[in-house]
Amino acid sequence: MRIVIIILFVLLSVAGFAQSSKLSVQQAIDIALKNNGSIKAATSEVEQQKQLKKTSFDLPKTDVSLQYGQYNSYRKDNNFTVSQTIPFTALGSQASYSRSLVASSEMKKAITENELVYQVKQVYYQLAFMQARYSLLLEQDSIYAGFLKSASLRYKTGETNLLEKATAETQRNEVMNQLQKSKSDVVILQTQLKTLLNSETLPEISETTLVEIESKQLHDTSSVSSNPSLAYMRQQVEVAQRFKKVEAAKFAPDFKVGFFTQTLIDVPNLENGRLATIGDRFTGIQVGLSLPLWFVPHQARLKAAEFGKQTAQSNYQYHNLTMQGQFQQAAQQYEKNKNSLSYYHTSALPNAELILKQSQTSFKAGEIGYAEYLLGLRSAIGIKEGYLQTLNDYNQSIIYIEFLSGNK
Repeated sequence: MRIVIIILFVLLSVAGFAQSSKLSVQQAIDIALKNNGSIKAATSEVEQQKQLKKTSFDLPKTDVSLQYGQYNSYRKDNNFTVSQTIPFTALGSQASYSRSLVASSEMKKAITENELVYQVKQVYYQLAFMQARYSLLLEQDSIYAGFLKSASLRYKTGETNLLEKATAETQRNEVMNQLQKSKSDVVILQTQLKTLLNSETLPEISETTLVEIESKQLHDTSSVSSNPSLAYMRQQVEVAQRFKKVEAAKFAPDFKVGFFTQTLIDVPNLENGRLATIGDRFTGIQVGLSLPLWFVPHQARLKAAEFGKQTAQSNYQYHNLTMQGQFQQAAQQYEKNKNSLSYYHTSALPNAELILKQSQTSFKAGEIGYAEYLLGLRSAIGIKEGYLQTLNDYNQSIIYIEFLSGNK
């Protein structure tokens, strides 16, 4: 008795683990955002820009010099000078530019995350569709297997000719071929999802049947403004503006400050007549400006920065209009799929079940021939296949709209 309990416990544990290992769409998204290589690369780029931001107040190397020799008299004097140049760009414009680059890299990461979420959803529900189609093919296989068995028996008893049996065999073989292709398609999609998740094994999804995705408000075109790629294009305008300010700051003079200490041996003190010795130090400060005298390169760089700003503004405007158009098209596609799905729910699917049931009943009762039976089967199965494809198109249209809206 104890052995039986242990075996049951192990089997239940294994079954529970197998169930828990199947991923929901949100679990798949979370894993992808954690493990996908593109996210890691985008995160590294953000950290790179944060480190470069620390270089905003970047001063040139401090100049330390020694002058030694007979620069004042026949005696050998020495002069120590320490000076530092401070570029005008280090006083604020470079820091603002660096901050804009950090924000740009963070928005670029958000684009990568948004695209990854879209890809995971797309593949996940496409996989759910292919698995649902595989289940439908299994249902067809069962129907055609019964038809083949019946046709073979009727052929042996002489109730029908070879054409009916050959037709039944052909239909069964065609379904079996579709099953093999469908199985391969499932593996292909699992491999795509595995790559997105950066997983070592083929993932199993928890969606055993294809269901409608819950749709939110999908007609508000202002939601496009939440798309990170559009925010990134706006930020590029900001980056261009900050860069132009950096180039303009290069027109301004650089500051130079310094300190010196030196000897002036044998220089007389006018008050007491004492001569300076090597132990006397004379100190002072230096203050100066570095002025640009050749303006042509500066003007060219400033004009180039202005053109860069105009380019960024044009790109943003074009990207904004393009995304607005894409959103409107996606909303129209969603409405089309929604209406088609409503038709299947209210009319087509009930009729398909009725056609299938009546065809099987009438064929078994001998009220119709195999040609009419096949026509009924194909009609009913075609409706079910059309429903699955429409449901998949409906889900994919929602996924695309959510992508355009930044998956909010």
